[in-house]
Amino acid sequence: MLKSAPLAEWLDSPALQEASQQRSFAFSKRWLSTPLFAEIREALANGKAVSEEDALSAARGFMARRDELMALLDDLVAEAAADPFFRPPFDLQANEISKRYLLFRNQHLLLFLNAISAGGIAAKKVKQGGQGTVGFTGMLTLHQFLKSGDATFSIWEAPAPDDSFVGHDQRELVRVGERKIEDGETWLMDGRRQTFVLEHATSDIVFLQAQVKAGAAPLAVEYDVETGVFAGASATDGASSRLQMMVTLLRLLDRDDAWPVVESL
Repeated sequence: MLKSAPLAEWLDSPALQEASQQRSFAFSKRWLSTPLFAEIREALANGKAVSEEDALSAARGFMARRDELMALLDDLVAEAAADPFFRPPFDLQANEISKRYLLFRNQHLLLFLNAISAGGIAAKKVKQGGQGTVGFTGMLTLHQFLKSGDATFSIWEAPAPDDSFVGHDQRELVRVGERKIEDGETWLMDGRRQTFVLEHATSDIVFLQAQVKAGAAPLAVEYDVETGVFAGASATDGASSRLQMMVTLLRLLDRDDAWPVVESL
């Protein structure tokens, strides 16, 4: 690996590494202690009885305090500009099309900051030639578009999966329309039976996303965009997801003797 001069200096200096780490710790503490995050943690504390409506209300309240969030993001940008080795306290999910930062997570709600590359989407559409899958999160999802990118989304629907869901080979996915998005717009979508696909954008898109875990479907489901038939599914909660992976491994190992144990789980 070729190292730039700043990187080489940082790797050779325990003091510089310690300074970056302390900067990251201080920012994390400062971020999480702000009223914006302290209040949503209190409202949705683990162990509380929280309904779908309660979680959605908390998400709306969080998004309504945009000035506070933007001030925090300005603080984040300043820290990153001051130290290229600063690491913010967020989980990052990234690919060639988008970056998604997990701002808040507990058993009731997930809050993300998303950035979608218009150029990445266009390149993917050309590469795939209209092929691919359409995914449903399985959760009630609230979006607030900070920067719309003059985007147009196609809207798709499919039956909501329940505990007895089995993928079918007949067409289930239906395109039901389009929606053009403007800056500041909020969009509530039932991810159990609704989803969208970005069709066009003139620039990158930045939006907040809240996924309500209360009342979630047992599965996040994907359908083939050309045929509309079932393409795959994964569990929407952590325990079921781990069980699903374990069962898949046991099946690949031909361990039929394990099924009684799996059934008991």
